[in-house]
Amino acid sequence: MRPRLNSVYARVLLLVLGVVMVGGGAVVFASYRQTLHEANELFDAQLAQTGQTLLAIVAHGDDDVAGDLGEASHKYQRRLLFQVWRKHDGRWELLLRSSNAPAEALPLRKAEGFSSADWNGRRWRFFAHGDAEHEMRVVVAQQYQFREELARNVAWQNLLPFAVGLPLLAFLLHFAIRGGLQPLRQLAGDLARRAPDRLEPLAMGEPPAELEPVLTALNRLLGQLQGALENERRFTADAAHELRTPLAALQAQLQVAGLAPTEAERRSALEKSLRGASRMTHLVEQLLTLARIEGDSDALARTETNLAGALQAVCADLGPAVATKDISLGMNAPPSVMLAVQPDLFAVLARNLIDNAVRYTPACGRVEVDLQDADREIVLSVADNGPGVPPDRRALLGQRFGRCQDEGPEGVGLGLSIAGRIAEIHGGRLEFGPGLDGAGFAVTVRFPRPPA
Repeated sequence: MRPRLNSVYARVLLLVLGVVMVGGGAVVFASYRQTLHEANELFDAQLAQTGQTLLAIVAHGDDDVAGDLGEASHKYQRRLLFQVWRKHDGRWELLLRSSNAPAEALPLRKAEGFSSADWNGRRWRFFAHGDAEHEMRVVVAQQYQFREELARNVAWQNLLPFAVGLPLLAFLLHFAIRGGLQPLRQLAGDLARRAPDRLEPLAMGEPPAELEPVLTALNRLLGQLQGALENERRFTADAAHELRTPLAALQAQLQVAGLAPTEAERRSALEKSLRGASRMTHLVEQLLTLARIEGDSDALARTETNLAGALQAVCADLGPAVATKDISLGMNAPPSVMLAVQPDLFAVLARNLIDNAVRYTPACGRVEVDLQDADREIVLSVADNGPGVPPDRRALLGQRFGRCQDEGPEGVGLGLSIAGRIAEIHGGRLEFGPGLDGAGFAVTVRFPRPPA
């Protein structure tokens, strides 16, 4: 996929390529010029060496020693050692040699061509070559030391432009990459300057392609945080209002009890105070439960739990309230329905649903708890034959402190909200509908069963 020009990748790539092309071109050009210079120097040295050697051969006297080559006229010129041999009567005789060559034969490893050997305490490179009639042979030698010096000089001359250009290249790359990553620094600066309560979406004129998903994810997160903070503010305000009302009523009833002239009036005020205290206790318990499941729901450990057994335990706990109102509480469930849940939270869900049904069902009414184990889901249903909830008001169900009945038993409007949140934690959902015999109210919870 070809990168767009409006992206951090494309910007950095183009800037780095531009810097490398400019810097590398300059280094290559300088290296080429230096290498060409060294090559010209080397060939000049060979020309000077050849000229001096020919002059020494031409100028030799009656003996077999050629004239001195004289001082080197070039920095790369190194004195050669040579011998010229002639075959006479089947034996090789020394015809001519340089002034630095011995009169005896050199330690050649090959009679023809190149060879290397140690002689006179140094390493030498030899070249031997004869004529077609095998009557003449020339031996030329040179120390390896001169070659190593030349190689070091050429290597250093080639390395020097890179050594000088590398810091300059790094300096230019620093500014190039810094310029390409400017949008990232702009985004980081915008985030650093934000106050904790500033949750409006981040805005950039034309964000690079790589930053678009980051901006989208950050703005989505900021929107979720803003919604969560709004919910918490409303929850705090509603909770304060719900606590203020029973506290004021409790205080008033206690004052009435203290000023009541008769024992009957005092007893009535104390009973109302007790009901207000019970309502506040229930509200605080629900608030603590809601805070618990909202705090760190992902860290709650799940275990394989028999939901039928958990429902039986909840029904047994609610037995006194059921018996007080003479309600028929029935349960239809298989002996064992296993599902990975958080046991305490499932018990809270079941208790809230069944307790709501018992609260709003009139005396001698009916409440049915049904648990079905299907292939892909487990369905829990709690239905009653109470007054029910009008269809046009069911949209309020599940909202915090939302009560759909103006009359009836006192509640705090958190039971269905807590049940819905617990179902959501386990991947389930709540559904509302009519209750028993076409009347009343029913809550259905569907838990998805994970694939085997």
